[in-house]
Amino acid sequence: MKIAAQLYNCREYCKTPSDIEATLRRVKTIGFDVIQISGFGPCDPDLLAGWIRELGLEVCLTHMPWARLADSAELKKVIAEHKKYNCPVIGLGSRPGDVYPNSFEGWTRFIKKAAEVAKQIKGEGLSFSYHNHDFEFEKWNGVTAIDRLINEVPDMLFTLDTFWVQAGGANPVNYIKKLEGRIKVIHFKDFRILNRTRQFAEIGQGNLDWDEIIPLCKSIGVQSIAIEQDADWLEDPFQSLAMSREFLLSRV
Repeated sequence: MKIAAQLYNCREYCKTPSDIEATLRRVKTIGFDVIQISGFGPCDPDLLAGWIRELGLEVCLTHMPWARLADSAELKKVIAEHKKYNCPVIGLGSRPGDVYPNSFEGWTRFIKKAAEVAKQIKGEGLSFSYHNHDFEFEKWNGVTAIDRLINEVPDMLFTLDTFWVQAGGANPVNYIKKLEGRIKVIHFKDFRILNRTRQFAEIGQGNLDWDEIIPLCKSIGVQSIAIEQDADWLEDPFQSLAMSREFLLSRV
């Protein structure tokens, strides 16, 4: 498995093209050869593709705005951009709650549209992947939203997020097993409690069972681990990325 830097971690350092270039160079210096594009400010795709090639980076995944994915003409542009980046997976960071309420009916409408998007992307030789939070584990009619996504959108992959599965009251190990064959990139994010408050943590500094999670990911064919830590960094996201990477190097 490859170890990737999920650049949403560094979103405050990716607001302008010059910021983005500097961040790409910095994560490369830390030792990352694989990245996920997420949380970037406006940047010309050709310019971004040029830096990716120059630095010898691999883009394993992105997170794209739903408005671009849901519009057929924009989706064609997104697909073309991913081919420039040589990125095989187009990701969505979350169900857009402003368009589809967190309700049975809201999920029904989202699932229908997501299935259309997944089919169009698959037809272009790429994959569509959904990133979960905790709200997908709410149940309607006895079934969680995430299980509806799994069962009703067969063309969709999943960027399973270990922290948010745990926060949703489920076991990350069980969902990794359930999604065998449908996870190309997984988000490793540790989970800790401090003063009875839930926090994000560097990998290995929280309470998740990495001795079980990591071998399981290997066994089901996960290709890339994207290190993600939304907040609660030691000093800055770059230091936390480096610390998480160091923990994983001897284990993957």
